[in-house]
Amino acid sequence: MNMGWILTSSGAILFSVTAMTLMVSWFVWNRRRFTGGNVLFFLLLAIAGYALVAGLEASFSALGWKVLWSTLEYVCSGPVATLFLIFASRYSGYDQWMHGWLRVAVWSVPSAAFILVATNALHHWVWRGFLPGPAGSNAVIYIHGPGFYAIAAALYAYVLIGCGLLLRSAVRPGVIRQRQSAMLLLGTLFPIAGGILYIFGINPIEGLDLIPISFFFTGIVLSIGVGPLHVFDLIPVARDTLVEQMPDAVLVLDTRWRLIDLNPAARELLNLDSSAIGRTIEGVPGIWDQIQSYCDGGNGGRTEFPLVESPLCYVDVRVSPLSGPDQLVVGYLIMITDITKRHVAEAELKKANERLEAQIKKIEALQVELRRQATSDMLTGLFNRRRLDEALPRELKRAQHNGSIVSLILFDIDHFKQVNDRYGHEVGDRLLQFLAHLLQERTRPRDMACRYGGDEFLLVLPETPLEAAATRAEEIRVAFSSLWPSIAPREGQWEVASLSVGVAACPDHALTEDALIRGVDQAMYAAKEAGRNRVCIADAKEG
Repeated sequence: MNMGWILTSSGAILFSVTAMTLMVSWFVWNRRRFTGGNVLFFLLLAIAGYALVAGLEASFSALGWKVLWSTLEYVCSGPVATLFLIFASRYSGYDQWMHGWLRVAVWSVPSAAFILVATNALHHWVWRGFLPGPAGSNAVIYIHGPGFYAIAAALYAYVLIGCGLLLRSAVRPGVIRQRQSAMLLLGTLFPIAGGILYIFGINPIEGLDLIPISFFFTGIVLSIGVGPLHVFDLIPVARDTLVEQMPDAVLVLDTRWRLIDLNPAARELLNLDSSAIGRTIEGVPGIWDQIQSYCDGGNGGRTEFPLVESPLCYVDVRVSPLSGPDQLVVGYLIMITDITKRHVAEAELKKANERLEAQIKKIEALQVELRRQATSDMLTGLFNRRRLDEALPRELKRAQHNGSIVSLILFDIDHFKQVNDRYGHEVGDRLLQFLAHLLQERTRPRDMACRYGGDEFLLVLPETPLEAAATRAEEIRVAFSSLWPSIAPREGQWEVASLSVGVAACPDHALTEDALIRGVDQAMYAAKEAGRNRVCIADAKEG
């Protein structure tokens, strides 16, 4: 199905409005503590959804898709007007009426509007028909029916009622309230103007829905009041409402550390009663020792500490000096917040992180061990054939690049099968381990000793000439034959263990891995054929 999608200028504007409105909503969410802040947040989300769907309608050319998106616009446009009314009612303090069936009635209007639009194909009350827009545009002209004007009238009645509530709040006494309400009224001018222009067909850009854009500017005005101007941070309430109902404990001291005021939260947290007024804070357990330095200095400060150990009560304490008209300190304001849950959560998180770090170290150690096992022979601890197949090609390539020599020595234990048959596999294993230990002792850090298979061991010697490798092989052969009898089993008669050894080098005898292995293997078998217990050097070069 061809949807006829194209990003038009009006669609781009509406999508931009969506993105900017979401950013503004996030800004409001972080500063939502003012009256009606939560409602304003959801109002902005509804505006973002309205602009998004309107942008989709402006970007599709197929009539079916345009009608679908226009229908879905009412999912957001109705809640926009309704949430504005709820916000205005809550902020102005006239929301006592919005309870019970009246709340249901308020939300029933946008619900009925959506149902009416969704069933337009049955009655054509909202849209009687559609005409193509100007040539070359992506717009469709909607021929509105009486249902559209009824919906518009109902929703704009919500907006006008909200404006009336804000206007009524603006004429109350008090500079703060008047300033706040004036800013709110300024924001309402945009959707009213946008609705009038849209209904009467006055549109600067063909196909551009001005209503979500107008509500976006409303959100911008309110957000400026919330953020840079901090208009809504100034709450015109009495001391009793502000202090007595605060969840944090509030104490006021004079310069002699006497309590001159405290709120109910402080009485409950510190287990005090009204008789505490006039007494010094030094008699309040667990507090004075922690804050004395902040009071003595006159600069105030902030600290966290356990107020009670069992059951645990962890608090955040802020000390602020109070200045008189002559700028001299006349007392101190102390605010105490119970942060036990946060402290416990942080402690549990720290323990969890420690456990996780320990687990990670354990896993890393296991991974190292697994890598070692994957490349090591379990019996002897030397590298295995797999490790040799990985490392030897790299050594040969490096030697060819540097013009150096790599020598190989292949050891084979003479008559090893007879050893196993006569003395058992345990003695055979000890013999293999003895040779492996000998190779480890007599190799350099860069050398690589491998168990090549069965009773065969391969020693890779980078940057080692053939003559030096042959000398090394002879030393190991002699040491093996001379040292083994001293640790061999005593039972039975034991023959001297010996080695048949082959030596080959790259590039002296071969240039490739396979050819070099064959060369050293042939040299080892030559040693066996010559009577065993000797070292033979490969005598022919293979490609």
